[in-house]
Amino acid sequence: MSDFIWYVITAVIFVVLGVIFLRIGWQIWKKQKMDLIISYHCDKVSDENKSAYCTLAGIGVFIIGTGFGLSGICTVLLQSVYAFMPMTAGLVLGMALLISAVIKYNH
Repeated sequence: MSDFIWYVITAVIFVVLGVIFLRIGWQIWKKQKMDLIISYHCDKVSDENKSAYCTLAGIGVFIIGTGFGLSGICTVLLQSVYAFMPMTAGLVLGMALLISAVIKYNH
């Protein structure tokens, strides 16, 4: 197969993963669905902090999804290693928000 077909397959996988993460992040963030987060991290969050915890965690997952989606688009457009930069930035920033949410509200 040609290289372009592999770029398209990779792009489709990244975009699908991005849409999945965007949907989950949106549901955690806007609809406050804590059941989408691992129960271990939710058990110690107080009732008054659940909204703030869901907001921070949901935004983190949403950013991860945005990074995956942008990398999928950039994979087809750039066809180089630089296409992975949005995914890497999204993962780092999203994981930082998730970790800060656990540290701040799970005690």
